[in-house]
Amino acid sequence: MKILNTAMALALFTALFAFDSRGATLVFEGSIDGAVEVSEDRTFAVGAGGLKKLTFRFANPSEFLSPFLKQTISGRKVEYSPRPDSVAIERDGFGNAFTVVTWTGLESDGRVTERYTVRIELELGKITSAARFPMDAGKMPPDAALFLKPTPLVQSGDAKIRELALRLSSGASTEQGAVMSVLNWVVDNVKYRTPIPDYDALRTLKTGEGNCQNYAHLSVALLRSIGIPARVVGGLSLGKRWKVPLEKGALLQGIGQGGHAWMEVWYPDLGWVPYDAQQSHLFVGPRHIRQAVGLDSNDINDTWRASPSLPSFREDVGAEYRKDDIRLSLKETRPFPVNYIMAASKTAAVAQAPPPPAPPPPVKPPLDEAEPVEFGNTRFPSLIEVYAASGAQSGRKTFDKETAEYVTGDYAYAQAFVIDRPMRVDEIALAMHKFGGRLGGLWIDVVRDDNGRPGMEGVRSLPLSLDTVQYYPGYKWFPFRFSRDSAEGPVLAPGRHWIILRHTKDAVANWFYTPGNQWGSPDDARSTASGIDWSYVMNLDFNFKVKGVYRPVRR
Repeated sequence: MKILNTAMALALFTALFAFDSRGATLVFEGSIDGAVEVSEDRTFAVGAGGLKKLTFRFANPSEFLSPFLKQTISGRKVEYSPRPDSVAIERDGFGNAFTVVTWTGLESDGRVTERYTVRIELELGKITSAARFPMDAGKMPPDAALFLKPTPLVQSGDAKIRELALRLSSGASTEQGAVMSVLNWVVDNVKYRTPIPDYDALRTLKTGEGNCQNYAHLSVALLRSIGIPARVVGGLSLGKRWKVPLEKGALLQGIGQGGHAWMEVWYPDLGWVPYDAQQSHLFVGPRHIRQAVGLDSNDINDTWRASPSLPSFREDVGAEYRKDDIRLSLKETRPFPVNYIMAASKTAAVAQAPPPPAPPPPVKPPLDEAEPVEFGNTRFPSLIEVYAASGAQSGRKTFDKETAEYVTGDYAYAQAFVIDRPMRVDEIALAMHKFGGRLGGLWIDVVRDDNGRPGMEGVRSLPLSLDTVQYYPGYKWFPFRFSRDSAEGPVLAPGRHWIILRHTKDAVANWFYTPGNQWGSPDDARSTASGIDWSYVMNLDFNFKVKGVYRPVRR
């Protein structure tokens, strides 16, 4: 059964190293050669009464060449339903091409169906830049110096932004070192969150959270504030995971499918080089499809206008791979940042700026008292409408989207958590979406950690029959209990435990995840195809919620 996953972002392309819990920059060499047929199906739902006018402006896929990456486009075809009154190509000051389509007197849903083939070739070698830092803005070409400008979303002139960037780059003598130091800080200090009310750099710095646009805007603002040209890139991310073999297992790289934002940095001796602030340095992987660039995401987003009212919008992205040849090998690791990042080149070491002081730990009740507890990834969104942000008569595509794993197939999936006291488990809930399987059932095993992987000892929940779960268009909590009476729930010993999702019969479900690692060590999520080896490390945290009671500890 094919599940079309309009999954998000960002997810995070952060690499995970199977035997090191500290985090690292992983330097890869090798090549990737891929060809994929991409489909983008956009629908405007026109209600009773129709529309007098609807104009839709969307970015076209673009060709791109960098020292590591070549993207070419072929066989592009766009179809419209019903037939529009006009279709035009519009080019902006950044070199982007947008298609502008207009309907008048629209009485049925407006659809734009786009198909094209993308060839992506990556050659990851030991290329480095010799550019010195600080840079001389007077010697930059105008098309690079343009991307030093502040914008309302990229507040590079703000004192807080500049103060942080100067502190982070104080040990750098090369541009490449300054960029690495800034982006290492970003990936360690911003947590993925969606939906988000605002995408600007200052809000991201203040809250420490956001989606791919927030990561890109904060990173670009920090770099521009110290004189490094940087621009925001918009396009698509594709959801098919790809595997990089390691000494002990493999990295499973994944990213949600749908709209995505990343960035490019200008080097005088290399030109524009792609980065993904959440995921990778000096390149982006074979699941990124580049479409447009700009000063900020307002320059790259698809937009529309309508009267007398604005229709709802939906975009479904599909991908069929014709070639996916991945030949990479790990050549070097570095001990920072804390979260893992993939890199395409060896870089000079940079002194890392000290982190801000940690907040004081919360006050806990005495250990000889019972304490009700609830913890986990509790801020997951319901995600019914994630495609558009709208005003009265204008709208724009957002980069908020679902991130979920199809978890009722051949693979088993596990998520770790840690407790520091004995705890009675009353309920564990997973953020999931039911696709089907009236006769199917789900349950979870909670097992002790065994040398960084799920072990064999643990407890099993009561089964959850899917015919008792009401269908819901988004994601919601699926509760799993361990006894009919919560007072008789099992007691877990202090330490690391794994939640393993199990299924039977025709159950079909997705488990919602958060890109990046919100809990404990970077290898908190694992999967296996053979039952017990759990050799695949995943760059995400599944959304879960644990409820129970910490048991008294007599002293």
